[in-house]
Parts: sequence; C-alpha cells; structure tokens
Amino acid sequence: VSAADGNGAVKKVHSRCSTKCVSYGGYIPAILKALDEVEDLDEALRPWEDRLTNKERSIILKEQVCWERAWEVFEWFKRKDCYEVNVIHYNIVLRILGKARKWSHVERLWDEMKVNGIAPINSTYGTLIDVYSKGGLKEEALVWLDKMNEQGMKPDEVTMGIVVQLYKKAREFRKAEDFFK
Repeated sequence: VSAADGNGAVKKVHSRCSTKCVSYGGYIPAILKALDEVEDLDEALRPWEDRLTNKERSIILKEQVCWERAWEVFEWFKRKDCYEVNVIHYNIVLRILGKARKWSHVERLWDEMKVNGIAPINSTYGTLIDVYSKGGLKEEALVWLDKMNEQGMKPDEVTMGIVVQLYKKAREFRKAEDFFK
C-alpha cells in the first residue's frame, strides 16, 4: 500500500506498528496491513471508514503495538462522526498507554472519560491496577483499587491476583494475605 505525499508523489510507509501475523477473517488483515504501511489514517482507513463495527475497532486498537499509533487510531475514531467510542475502546488504549508507561496520557484519558460521560467498569479499574502495578507504581495501583471500592465494585479474580502479587513483590505478605481473605 502506498501513500501520497503533499506533492502528489507516492511513497511506501512502513510504521511496523500492527501485528504482522494475525488470524482474523474478513477485512481485518487488510486494515491492519494498511495501518502498517500507510501513515495517513484517512488514506489507510478510507475503504472501510464508515462500516467498522465496535468489535472491529476493538481489534484494530488491540493489534497496534506502538502506543503512538494506537493513540492516533483512537483519536481518529473519536474525530469521525460515524463512530462511538465506548468503555472497551478506552480500556484497550489505557492498557496500551500503561504498558508504555505513558502515565500523563493515562491520566488524560481517564479525565476525558469522565468529561464524556464514559463510566468506568470493573475491567477499567482492573486494567489501571494492573498497568500501574506492572509499571512499579504500587501506591498508584492501590489508589485505583480504592477508587474501585469507592464505586462499589469488587475486583475480579484476575485483579485480586494482581493485587496479591503487588503486595508480595513489596514483601508485604501480611497485607497480601489480608487482602486475599
């Protein structure tokens, strides 16, 4: 796939930001290839622009391995009037940003969710606890656990395991045991 530059010349762009070997059917592989090879999102997504489902948008976001490209794609989805972005899309991008340790972006996205009336769900808090924990930010991870509890949500089994491991890594075995109980 090629992209036209500002002078009308055609050039190939290799961003290498989506997974090469995927086992999706339909047109997802073609979309991922276009996103990998064409820098301009309007051009890359034009053939599918007004017919991507929520699930397809989720897959596209999950398959981005560069946080910058995931951010660009997410922002593109938000700019398009034909798409709604939902809490699952935010969760995916929060995870990608957290893995990249882009904490200011994570905080900005969290604030944006509130402004746009996108209510966090159990997995949103679990994602935030996980990425802050894995990023070595124990106290921040525990703040997200407190916020989760304040919303009346209980951690699922995966999040419970993350919190227990967080305490164990900090050699706070009593807290790990108390939390588990």
